[in-house]
Amino acid sequence: MVLDRVLAWYAHVPEGLPTGEARIFFAAKIGYSAWIVVQGVTAFIFLQLGQNVLAAFAALGSLLTFVCFFCLVSGRAGTGFHLVNGQNIVGVILITLYVGLKPGFFLFALVGMLYCPLSEWVSRRMQWVLMGVNAAVFVAALVIGLTLPPIAPLPPAWNLIFAVVNGTATAGLLLMVVLTYRHAVDRAEAALAAEYRKSEALLHNIMPPSVAERLKRETRVIADSHGNATILFADIVGFSELAGRSSPEALVTMLNSIFCRFDDLVDARGLEKIKTIGDAYMVVAGLPVEREDHADAIARLALDMLITADEVSRETGKDLNIRIGIHSGPVVAGVIGQKKFAYDLWGDTVNIAARMESHGQAGRIQVSADTAKLLRDRFVLEPRGTIEIKGKGEMATYFLTGERAPLIDAAG
Repeated sequence: MVLDRVLAWYAHVPEGLPTGEARIFFAAKIGYSAWIVVQGVTAFIFLQLGQNVLAAFAALGSLLTFVCFFCLVSGRAGTGFHLVNGQNIVGVILITLYVGLKPGFFLFALVGMLYCPLSEWVSRRMQWVLMGVNAAVFVAALVIGLTLPPIAPLPPAWNLIFAVVNGTATAGLLLMVVLTYRHAVDRAEAALAAEYRKSEALLHNIMPPSVAERLKRETRVIADSHGNATILFADIVGFSELAGRSSPEALVTMLNSIFCRFDDLVDARGLEKIKTIGDAYMVVAGLPVEREDHADAIARLALDMLITADEVSRETGKDLNIRIGIHSGPVVAGVIGQKKFAYDLWGDTVNIAARMESHGQAGRIQVSADTAKLLRDRFVLEPRGTIEIKGKGEMATYFLTGERAPLIDAAG
């Protein structure tokens, strides 16, 4: 039970810590605790060997590391980091002066140099400064050890013991640094890849994938002419009155419900949704990839949309009617602008399709004569006669009422 509570306390990370600090908080707890014990044991060994100065320094270091530990858990981790780093720098020089290079204490300057970049408690500039200081201390210790005799050398057996222990500890700590960096790199690359996939999915959600790829490669304006396409506009009849009788949440929920179902229909037929404008919904077939059955595909979509609108009307209890207009012809498609850009369509075909919708009737699909010519062999069309279209004058229009039953081959 006591051990469980101790482990839980060590594993606890205070709330509100930045991600970088939270990541190394637990490791710092363990590291400081281990360093307190190691320096205490080292102080005892030095005392037994008659190295009173080094024993006192190691004991002081153990106490100082305890202060660093307290700084860490009390929210002053930066102060603790500077204290333990300073102690390491002084210790490497002092111990090398006293016992030389053979015990391998100078190796801890390498550890200090490589651990500085892991600290999230000091600025990036300070990390570089401390790395340089530790590197200079490492070189200075080598020079001292190679040019000056040790003040109080250790017995050969203890030189060997300390060399093995310090070498192993240094190798282990450096391995931890490498693994920590490797883990950080892997996590960063995974996060970058995930964000890239999300941005790609978002980009492909607002425009056709082929256009999105061109947009990433090309700096010029993207504009393509398509000789044959069919455009559909649909909107909700009496939407303003419906909005006045509904709460904002209920209105948006209803719009989201019907438009999401329209999206599913569009995706199922391989068509291209262009945009929604208020309660209006715009779809095109025949671009960016050309297809011969563009009019048929839009006609089937329109019939399905009427069925879907009836379903949503029954589910919500709202008197929901949509009006659909369709026209076929040449169109220009592309992406313009630098901010909040979108894939859009321009040309007479777009305007006429919009007029087919706005001059249509609730619950019906109105198509132009050009579209009717493409559909007449496979769909049921009801002549409406001519209507006055703003900017176009008199135009013959038709109501699309259904799809003809396929002919059965008598010989088959």
